[in-house]
Amino acid sequence: MRIRAFILFIVLSILVFGCDRKVKKVAITHSLSSVEYVYFISQRDSLPSIYEINLNDYKIEKVLPDTFAGVWEIKFSPLGNVAVFKTADFEGTVGAGFFTIKNPKVYLFDIATGEVALLKTFEDSWSVKIRWLSSDTVEVYRISGGYQTGENFKLEIYGFDPNGDLLYVRKKEYDWRKGEFPEEILDLKLNAPDGKMKIEIREDSILGVKKIYLLGQFNEFEIFETKWKIEQLEWSPDGMYFVFRIVNITSEAVERSDVKTGEIYFFDVEKRNLYKISSGSGLFNFRFINDTQIIFDRGFEKNAEIYLYDLFEKRMKRLTNDQYPDGVFGIPKIWGFSA
Repeated sequence: MRIRAFILFIVLSILVFGCDRKVKKVAITHSLSSVEYVYFISQRDSLPSIYEINLNDYKIEKVLPDTFAGVWEIKFSPLGNVAVFKTADFEGTVGAGFFTIKNPKVYLFDIATGEVALLKTFEDSWSVKIRWLSSDTVEVYRISGGYQTGENFKLEIYGFDPNGDLLYVRKKEYDWRKGEFPEEILDLKLNAPDGKMKIEIREDSILGVKKIYLLGQFNEFEIFETKWKIEQLEWSPDGMYFVFRIVNITSEAVERSDVKTGEIYFFDVEKRNLYKISSGSGLFNFRFINDTQIIFDRGFEKNAEIYLYDLFEKRMKRLTNDQYPDGVFGIPKIWGFSA
Protein backbone atom coordinates (compact mmCIF):
# COMPACT_ATOMS: atom_id res chain seq x y z
CA MET A 1 0.00 0.00 0.00
CA ARG A 2 2.84 2.40 0.80
CA ILE A 3 4.43 1.76 -2.60
CA ARG A 4 1.12 2.33 -4.37
CA ALA A 5 0.48 5.55 -2.46
CA PHE A 6 3.99 6.76 -3.22
CA ILE A 7 3.53 6.07 -6.94
CA LEU A 8 0.19 7.94 -6.90
CA PHE A 9 1.86 10.90 -5.18
CA ILE A 10 4.59 10.96 -7.84
CA VAL A 11 2.00 10.87 -10.66
CA LEU A 12 0.03 13.74 -9.12
CA SER A 13 3.21 15.70 -8.52
CA ILE A 14 4.15 15.35 -12.17
CA LEU A 15 0.70 16.52 -13.24
CA VAL A 16 0.76 19.58 -11.00
CA PHE A 17 4.44 20.43 -10.78
CA GLY A 18 5.67 19.13 -14.13
CA CYS A 19 8.29 21.13 -16.00
CA ASP A 20 6.00 21.69 -18.97
CA ARG A 21 3.45 23.59 -16.86
CA LYS A 22 5.04 26.95 -17.65
CA VAL A 23 2.40 29.29 -19.01
CA LYS A 24 2.84 31.11 -22.29
CA LYS A 25 2.99 34.88 -21.88
CA VAL A 26 2.10 37.35 -24.64
CA ALA A 27 3.07 41.02 -24.55
CA ILE A 28 0.05 43.36 -24.70
CA THR A 29 1.38 46.64 -23.26
CA HIS A 30 4.61 48.35 -22.25
CA SER A 31 6.88 47.08 -19.49
CA LEU A 32 7.65 49.08 -16.36
CA SER A 33 9.52 52.32 -16.97
CA SER A 34 10.17 55.64 -15.27
CA VAL A 35 6.55 56.57 -16.02
CA GLU A 36 4.16 55.46 -13.28
CA TYR A 37 0.91 53.77 -14.34
CA VAL A 38 -2.08 52.49 -12.39
CA TYR A 39 -4.33 49.75 -13.81
CA PHE A 40 -8.06 49.40 -13.14
CA ILE A 41 -11.37 48.19 -14.63
CA SER A 42 -13.81 50.47 -16.43
CA GLN A 43 -16.83 50.03 -18.71
CA ARG A 44 -15.64 52.97 -20.77
CA ASP A 45 -15.81 51.03 -24.07
CA SER A 46 -19.08 49.01 -23.92
CA LEU A 47 -17.65 45.97 -22.12
CA PRO A 48 -15.66 46.32 -18.89
CA SER A 49 -11.95 46.11 -19.61
CA ILE A 50 -8.54 46.96 -18.12
CA TYR A 51 -7.35 50.53 -18.50
CA GLU A 52 -4.18 52.29 -17.46
CA ILE A 53 -3.75 55.84 -16.24
CA ASN A 54 -0.47 57.70 -16.66
CA LEU A 55 0.05 59.51 -13.36
CA ASN A 56 2.20 62.16 -15.02
CA ASP A 57 -0.39 63.53 -17.44
CA TYR A 58 -3.56 61.54 -16.48
CA LYS A 59 -3.84 60.12 -19.99
CA ILE A 60 -6.04 57.01 -19.98
CA GLU A 61 -5.67 54.15 -22.43
CA LYS A 62 -7.27 50.76 -22.85
CA VAL A 63 -4.82 47.91 -22.25
CA LEU A 64 -6.45 44.75 -23.61
CA PRO A 65 -7.19 44.13 -27.30
CA ASP A 66 -10.85 43.94 -28.37
CA THR A 67 -10.49 40.17 -28.79
CA PHE A 68 -10.78 39.79 -24.99
CA ALA A 69 -14.22 39.32 -23.46
CA GLY A 70 -15.47 41.61 -20.68
CA VAL A 71 -13.21 41.86 -17.62
CA TRP A 72 -15.36 41.43 -14.51
CA GLU A 73 -12.71 41.16 -11.81
CA ILE A 74 -9.01 41.97 -11.35
CA LYS A 75 -6.99 41.29 -8.20
CA PHE A 76 -3.46 42.58 -7.61
CA SER A 77 -0.85 40.73 -5.58
CA PRO A 78 0.21 42.32 -2.26
CA LEU A 79 3.44 43.41 -3.98
CA GLY A 80 1.49 45.04 -6.83
CA ASN A 81 3.69 43.60 -9.57
CA VAL A 82 1.27 40.90 -10.78
CA ALA A 83 -2.50 40.75 -11.22
CA VAL A 84 -4.98 37.99 -12.02
CA PHE A 85 -8.16 38.88 -13.87
CA LYS A 86 -11.34 37.16 -15.06
CA THR A 87 -13.11 37.59 -18.38
CA ALA A 88 -16.51 36.32 -19.46
CA ASP A 89 -18.91 36.81 -22.34
CA PHE A 90 -21.63 37.69 -19.83
CA GLU A 91 -21.99 37.96 -16.07
CA GLY A 92 -25.39 38.85 -14.68
CA THR A 93 -27.81 38.21 -11.83
CA VAL A 94 -30.31 35.41 -12.36
CA GLY A 95 -31.95 35.57 -8.93
CA ALA A 96 -31.39 34.28 -5.39
CA GLY A 97 -27.93 35.82 -5.34
CA PHE A 98 -26.61 33.63 -8.16
CA PHE A 99 -24.73 34.84 -11.21
CA THR A 100 -24.60 33.22 -14.60
CA ILE A 101 -21.13 33.45 -16.11
CA LYS A 102 -20.65 32.51 -19.77
CA ASN A 103 -17.28 31.15 -20.92
CA PRO A 104 -15.21 32.41 -17.96
CA LYS A 105 -11.44 32.57 -18.39
CA VAL A 106 -8.72 33.52 -15.90
CA TYR A 107 -5.53 35.32 -16.94
CA LEU A 108 -2.25 36.40 -15.36
CA PHE A 109 -1.12 39.99 -15.99
CA ASP A 110 2.60 40.56 -15.38
CA ILE A 111 2.73 44.32 -14.82
CA ALA A 112 6.53 44.41 -14.81
CA THR A 113 6.78 42.99 -18.35
CA GLY A 114 3.38 44.01 -19.77
CA GLU A 115 2.59 40.36 -20.60
CA VAL A 116 -0.60 38.32 -20.22
CA ALA A 117 -0.99 34.54 -19.92
CA LEU A 118 -4.12 32.35 -19.93
CA LEU A 119 -4.30 30.33 -16.70
CA LYS A 120 -7.64 28.53 -16.86
CA THR A 121 -10.74 28.19 -19.04
CA PHE A 122 -14.02 27.04 -17.50
CA GLU A 123 -17.41 26.04 -18.80
CA ASP A 124 -20.39 28.21 -17.79
CA SER A 125 -20.47 28.68 -14.01
CA TRP A 126 -22.39 30.21 -11.13
CA SER A 127 -19.34 31.90 -9.72
CA VAL A 128 -15.65 32.39 -10.49
CA LYS A 129 -13.71 34.43 -7.91
CA ILE A 130 -10.07 35.39 -7.36
CA ARG A 131 -8.27 35.90 -4.05
CA TRP A 132 -4.59 36.39 -3.20
CA LEU A 133 -3.65 34.45 -0.05
CA SER A 134 -0.15 35.96 -0.03
CA SER A 135 2.39 37.39 -2.46
CA ASP A 136 3.29 33.79 -3.32
CA THR A 137 -0.16 32.27 -3.91
CA VAL A 138 -3.38 33.29 -5.64
CA GLU A 139 -6.48 31.11 -5.59
CA VAL A 140 -9.24 30.88 -8.21
CA TYR A 141 -12.61 29.58 -6.99
CA ARG A 142 -15.25 28.14 -9.30
CA ILE A 143 -18.79 27.04 -8.34
CA SER A 144 -20.91 24.96 -10.71
CA GLY A 145 -23.81 22.49 -10.57
CA GLY A 146 -26.69 23.20 -8.19
CA TYR A 147 -30.39 22.54 -8.13
CA GLN A 148 -31.04 24.11 -11.53
CA THR A 149 -28.88 21.35 -13.03
CA GLY A 150 -30.07 18.58 -10.70
CA GLU A 151 -26.49 18.04 -9.50
CA ASN A 152 -24.62 18.81 -6.30
CA PHE A 153 -22.93 22.18 -6.05
CA LYS A 154 -19.27 21.72 -6.97
CA LEU A 155 -16.51 23.93 -5.59
CA GLU A 156 -13.12 23.87 -7.33
CA ILE A 157 -10.08 25.72 -5.97
CA TYR A 158 -6.99 26.25 -8.12
CA GLY A 159 -3.81 27.62 -6.56
CA PHE A 160 -1.24 29.41 -8.73
CA ASP A 161 2.08 31.07 -8.03
CA PRO A 162 2.93 34.60 -9.28
CA ASN A 163 4.42 33.10 -12.46
CA GLY A 164 1.12 31.43 -13.30
CA ASP A 165 2.27 27.89 -12.54
CA LEU A 166 -0.35 25.59 -11.02
CA LEU A 167 0.42 24.64 -7.42
CA TYR A 168 -2.61 22.56 -6.43
CA VAL A 169 -6.26 21.69 -7.15
CA ARG A 170 -8.91 21.06 -4.48
CA LYS A 171 -12.50 19.99 -5.03
CA LYS A 172 -15.55 19.62 -2.80
CA GLU A 173 -19.26 18.90 -3.39
CA TYR A 174 -22.30 20.21 -1.50
CA ASP A 175 -25.67 18.43 -1.50
CA TRP A 176 -28.30 21.17 -1.70
CA ARG A 177 -30.99 18.55 -0.94
CA LYS A 178 -29.53 18.41 2.57
CA GLY A 179 -29.26 22.17 2.84
CA GLU A 180 -25.54 22.24 1.99
CA PHE A 181 -24.29 25.25 0.02
CA PRO A 182 -20.80 26.57 -0.70
CA GLU A 183 -19.91 29.73 1.17
CA GLU A 184 -19.62 32.98 -0.76
CA ILE A 185 -16.01 33.90 -1.45
CA LEU A 186 -15.37 37.47 -0.30
CA ASP A 187 -12.14 39.37 -0.75
CA LEU A 188 -12.62 42.52 1.30
CA LYS A 189 -9.50 44.13 2.78
CA LEU A 190 -10.79 44.50 6.33
CA ASN A 191 -7.57 45.11 8.30
CA ALA A 192 -5.93 48.53 8.46
CA PRO A 193 -2.34 48.64 7.13
CA ASP A 194 -0.88 49.09 10.64
CA GLY A 195 -3.10 46.34 12.11
CA LYS A 196 -4.47 48.57 14.88
CA MET A 197 -8.01 48.77 13.44
CA LYS A 198 -10.19 46.57 11.31
CA ILE A 199 -13.58 46.49 9.64
CA GLU A 200 -16.20 43.95 10.60
CA ILE A 201 -19.30 43.21 8.53
CA ARG A 202 -22.23 41.71 10.41
CA GLU A 203 -25.41 40.42 8.84
CA ASP A 204 -28.80 40.96 10.48
CA SER A 205 -30.90 38.15 9.04
CA ILE A 206 -34.10 39.49 10.66
CA LEU A 207 -33.84 42.94 9.06
CA GLY A 208 -32.09 41.61 5.98
CA VAL A 209 -29.25 44.16 6.21
CA LYS A 210 -25.47 44.12 6.47
CA LYS A 211 -23.79 46.49 8.92
CA ILE A 212 -20.24 47.82 8.71
CA TYR A 213 -18.35 48.43 11.97
CA LEU A 214 -14.94 49.97 12.64
CA LEU A 215 -13.19 48.16 15.49
CA GLY A 216 -10.33 49.67 17.50
CA GLN A 217 -8.46 48.28 20.47
CA PHE A 218 -11.12 49.28 23.01
CA ASN A 219 -14.19 50.40 21.07
CA GLU A 220 -16.32 49.83 18.01
CA PHE A 221 -18.11 52.28 15.76
CA GLU A 222 -21.12 51.50 13.55
CA ILE A 223 -20.62 53.14 10.17
CA PHE A 224 -23.17 51.95 7.65
CA GLU A 225 -25.95 49.48 6.91
CA THR A 226 -27.34 48.31 3.58
CA LYS A 227 -29.49 45.66 1.93
CA TRP A 228 -27.20 45.70 -1.10
CA LYS A 229 -24.09 43.61 -1.66
CA ILE A 230 -20.81 45.01 -0.31
CA GLU A 231 -18.67 44.27 -3.34
CA GLN A 232 -15.35 46.02 -2.63
CA LEU A 233 -13.68 47.56 0.43
CA GLU A 234 -10.11 48.87 0.63
CA TRP A 235 -8.01 50.93 3.02
CA SER A 236 -5.83 53.81 1.89
CA PRO A 237 -2.10 52.98 2.09
CA ASP A 238 -1.66 55.24 5.14
CA GLY A 239 -4.74 53.87 6.93
CA MET A 240 -6.46 57.27 7.25
CA TYR A 241 -9.40 56.36 4.99
CA PHE A 242 -11.23 53.37 3.63
CA VAL A 243 -13.47 53.24 0.57
CA PHE A 244 -16.22 50.76 -0.20
CA ARG A 245 -18.79 50.22 -2.92
CA ILE A 246 -22.14 48.51 -2.78
CA VAL A 247 -24.03 46.94 -5.66
CA ASN A 248 -27.75 46.46 -6.16
CA ILE A 249 -28.10 42.81 -7.24
CA THR A 250 -31.91 42.64 -7.24
CA SER A 251 -33.70 41.52 -10.38
CA GLU A 252 -35.17 45.03 -10.67
CA ALA A 253 -31.68 46.50 -11.14
CA VAL A 254 -30.98 44.06 -13.96
CA GLU A 255 -34.27 44.53 -15.79
CA ARG A 256 -34.71 48.33 -15.54
CA SER A 257 -32.19 50.90 -16.72
CA ASP A 258 -33.57 53.67 -14.49
CA VAL A 259 -32.87 51.83 -11.23
CA LYS A 260 -29.82 52.87 -9.20
CA THR A 261 -27.28 50.04 -9.35
CA GLY A 262 -24.29 51.22 -7.31
CA GLU A 263 -22.93 53.59 -4.70
CA ILE A 264 -19.43 54.41 -3.48
CA TYR A 265 -18.51 55.81 -0.04
CA PHE A 266 -15.44 56.68 1.99
CA PHE A 267 -14.87 56.93 5.72
CA ASP A 268 -12.48 59.38 7.38
CA VAL A 269 -11.03 57.46 10.32
CA GLU A 270 -9.73 60.50 12.21
CA LYS A 271 -12.94 62.54 11.89
CA ARG A 272 -15.21 59.48 12.19
CA ASN A 273 -17.27 60.78 9.26
CA LEU A 274 -18.83 58.88 6.36
CA TYR A 275 -19.12 60.53 2.92
CA LYS A 276 -20.91 59.45 -0.24
CA ILE A 277 -18.69 59.92 -3.28
CA SER A 278 -21.22 59.03 -5.97
CA SER A 279 -24.26 56.90 -6.79
CA GLY A 280 -26.44 55.99 -9.73
CA SER A 281 -25.94 53.79 -12.75
CA GLY A 282 -22.76 51.72 -12.88
CA LEU A 283 -20.58 49.32 -10.92
CA PHE A 284 -18.24 52.02 -9.48
CA ASN A 285 -15.03 49.98 -9.67
CA PHE A 286 -12.32 51.95 -7.85
CA ARG A 287 -8.63 51.82 -7.03
CA PHE A 288 -6.33 53.88 -4.81
CA ILE A 289 -3.53 55.66 -6.66
CA ASN A 290 -1.97 57.18 -3.51
CA ASP A 291 -2.86 57.89 0.13
CA THR A 292 -5.68 60.33 -0.60
CA GLN A 293 -6.88 59.76 -4.19
CA ILE A 294 -8.88 57.09 -5.97
CA ILE A 295 -9.99 56.56 -9.55
CA PHE A 296 -13.41 55.08 -10.32
CA ASP A 297 -15.86 54.76 -13.16
CA ARG A 298 -19.54 55.63 -13.24
CA GLY A 299 -22.14 54.65 -15.82
CA PHE A 300 -22.59 51.73 -18.18
CA GLU A 301 -21.12 51.02 -21.60
CA LYS A 302 -20.67 54.10 -23.82
CA ASN A 303 -22.03 56.36 -21.07
CA ALA A 304 -19.29 55.37 -18.60
CA GLU A 305 -16.88 58.09 -17.50
CA ILE A 306 -13.74 57.81 -15.36
CA TYR A 307 -13.17 60.12 -12.39
CA LEU A 308 -10.39 61.08 -10.01
CA TYR A 309 -11.56 61.79 -6.47
CA ASP A 310 -9.50 63.41 -3.70
CA LEU A 311 -10.61 62.15 -0.28
CA PHE A 312 -8.82 64.93 1.63
CA GLU A 313 -10.15 67.81 -0.45
CA LYS A 314 -13.46 66.06 -1.27
CA ARG A 315 -13.13 67.16 -4.88
CA MET A 316 -13.58 65.26 -8.09
CA LYS A 317 -12.13 65.52 -11.61
CA ARG A 318 -13.56 63.82 -14.65
CA LEU A 319 -10.69 62.26 -16.57
CA THR A 320 -12.60 61.16 -19.65
CA ASN A 321 -14.74 63.03 -22.12
CA ASP A 322 -17.10 61.67 -24.77
CA GLN A 323 -15.19 63.64 -27.38
CA TYR A 324 -12.08 61.56 -26.60
CA PRO A 325 -13.22 57.91 -26.40
CA ASP A 326 -9.63 56.61 -26.41
CA GLY A 327 -8.34 58.71 -23.56
CA VAL A 328 -7.64 62.21 -22.32
CA PHE A 329 -4.66 64.27 -23.36
CA GLY A 330 -4.67 66.69 -20.42
CA ILE A 331 -6.32 67.26 -17.08
CA PRO A 332 -9.95 68.40 -17.52
CA LYS A 333 -11.66 71.03 -15.44
CA ILE A 334 -12.59 70.21 -11.87
CA TRP A 335 -16.26 69.34 -11.66
CA GLY A 336 -18.12 70.52 -8.57
CA PHE A 337 -19.18 67.93 -6.05
CA SER A 338 -20.94 67.90 -2.71
CA ALA A 339 -20.33 64.99 -0.34
